[in-house]
Amino acid sequence: MPRGPKRHLKRLFAPRDWMLSKLGGIFAPRPRAGPHKIRECMPLAVILRNRLKYALNARESEMICRQRLVYVDSRIRTDTKFPVGFQDVLILPKTGTRVRLMYDVKGRFTLVKVGEAESGIKLCKIMDLQAQTGRIPVAVTHDGRRLRYVAHNLAIGDSVVLDIKENKITDVIKGKVGRIAMVTGGANRGRIGEVTHIDRHPGAFDICHLKDENGQEFVTRLGNIFFVANNHKDVPITLPKAKGLKQNVITEREEKMIAAESLKQKQAAQKKRAGRK
Repeated sequence: MPRGPKRHLKRLFAPRDWMLSKLGGIFAPRPRAGPHKIRECMPLAVILRNRLKYALNARESEMICRQRLVYVDSRIRTDTKFPVGFQDVLILPKTGTRVRLMYDVKGRFTLVKVGEAESGIKLCKIMDLQAQTGRIPVAVTHDGRRLRYVAHNLAIGDSVVLDIKENKITDVIKGKVGRIAMVTGGANRGRIGEVTHIDRHPGAFDICHLKDENGQEFVTRLGNIFFVANNHKDVPITLPKAKGLKQNVITEREEKMIAAESLKQKQAAQKKRAGRK
């Protein structure tokens, strides 16, 4: 029986969020052990090659990283298998690219463009609170950070706005009813809504009820909730394209048909102009 950690990942068993083609090869880059779980992150190679299209293959993405051109949360990363997860900020100064990894409304990873000022902050969820030697309060976040000397009013499940370079908390978003939250797990992953009610079930999973801006209500486990703002007008980060609002299937189909028709007309007009020349 083989011993030791797994070092390979078959392409067919790679997370669906990566949206890799089945026929593109046998293997996929397996993320290193790091700040995010293997099925809740994307390796740098996939982002550079498949999403940003800066590389044609894994070798080229490795050359980009080895030149120390890639920053994740303001730190140079030279490993193409480094795991980039939810809320991480990816910067390529040479091209001026600044993106944040988030979930779209269908629960897939998406890269959201951010400005220079916004690229210096990120939201972190408090996963654990501890007291170190000397009674120093320490908070452990969802991306593996340990924040020392945190405020005593912080609780597990709260979110904090973090200055990435200084590694200091600038603002706190308390996890309670009336706050805006994004679902990061389960069938509703990627949806955003206001928390209307929390059902407590001691010994089982606490259930959270949410309502989005369209008035649609949905339910998920409290552990799947990531608080992003105090209200809809005061969101500190740029949200994905659909703003976490799930569309009706019929409405989505109509929009796709309109977009396809407009593209067809545009191409026809371009052909006509080319024919005149």
